[in-house]
Order: sequence, then structure tokens, then C-alpha cells
Amino acid sequence: MLKLEQVSKLYRNNHGLQKTSITFQEGQITGILGRNGSGKTTLLKAILNLVPIDSGVVSYNGKSIEEQYAQIAFISEDGSFFPYMSAEEYGNFLAMYYPSFSKDDYQKLLEQFEVDTTTHIRNLSKGQQLKVEISAGFATNAKLIILDEPFTTLDIYAKEDTVRLLIEQLKDDVIILISTHNIEEIENVIDRCIVLDNGSIKEDVFIDDLNKEGKDLRALLDTYRPKAKTAP
Repeated sequence: MLKLEQVSKLYRNNHGLQKTSITFQEGQITGILGRNGSGKTTLLKAILNLVPIDSGVVSYNGKSIEEQYAQIAFISEDGSFFPYMSAEEYGNFLAMYYPSFSKDDYQKLLEQFEVDTTTHIRNLSKGQQLKVEISAGFATNAKLIILDEPFTTLDIYAKEDTVRLLIEQLKDDVIILISTHNIEEIENVIDRCIVLDNGSIKEDVFIDDLNKEGKDLRALLDTYRPKAKTAP
């Protein structure tokens, strides 16, 4: 179980995350949605301790995140790879630090995504770099998988493959969180949806319940769409 208790992280412009409390259970894929600046990335980085929080507590299975990095995978459009390494070298590096990292799975994913494994990652296109990031993240066989905008530079086939991998990774002891603008890519994949606006959780719904009400994600998010300015 991943638990946030009254977690706040505000920046100089007062954007960020405000006194957020929420629990994520194993066996669920949760979509974290909201417009730019709503606090999505801040929430993910606060969970991972990539930004120092102002107040509150983040715990995973009753322990601090720092104690369990080997059980966590973070897949980000910004990339956590070392750009001066090739994809092959990066895999060898990860195998030394992640006990559950599978070099076989990593190699299969790179082949599936048609990634050049010998070229320095910094010389790959943005889309190919993201494919390295996704391959590495899923090959760690982590129990907590966090994805921040994983579809941004992917072609349609790579998006489909990534969605399939999400479904394959979900097991009873795994938590998956995914922040994205591509609602259509995840609507049929996620179990639960969190909507952030102005640094606060505005909606926390299960997709089955939403469907029973005759609604979809687009309708839910439209409530928080900024109103268009009219000409004077």
C-alpha cells in the first residue's frame, strides 16, 4: 500500500501540491489527470522523494520510499537514463542495482521497439529515448511503477505496445500510477482516476462507477477545463 498523509509541496508561484491525503492499493492501475500546472508531476515526484516536500508523510508498505527504491520504477518523458551510455550499457548498469531486473526482458523490449542498442542514448531520437526508458522501467519487475507522460513522443504502435505492457505488469502485488494527457490511451486500462486541479484532488473515482453513471473521463475532466476568454 502506498499512502500519502497531508503532503504539501508548494513553489514560489504557490503552484504544486496542497495537503494531499490518498491511498493506493495493490492490483490497481490509477490514472492521474489534470491540466498543465494542476500538480500531477509534483505529486509523482513527491511520492518518489525527487523533490523535498514541505510537510506530510509518504510511506510505501509502512516504510519510507528511500528504503525501497529497488522495488520502484519511474518512467518519465524526461528520462532517467545516462545519456553517455548505449542502451546495452544502461541495461548492464541497471542489472547491478536492481535485484529483480531482467536483462532478457529488457533486450526483448528493446528489440520489440526496434531500438539501436549500440548508439549512445543521447544520440537517439526523443521517441527512441523514451522507448529505452519504458523498456528499462518494465524490465525492473518493480512492485510500484510510476509513469509520467509515457506517450508523448511515441508512435501509434509503440503506444499500443506500452498499453499492453501496462496490462501485463499488473499483478495482485503491483501498484501502477500513470499521469498523462492522452486520455484515449488509458481510458480502457485504468481502474481508478484521480483528477488534480490547483494542487488539490478534486475527483477520486473508479472507472466502473463512472461508467455506471453514464459518464466518461472526458466528461469528468471537462468540469475543470478553463473557460475560454471572450473578446471585450
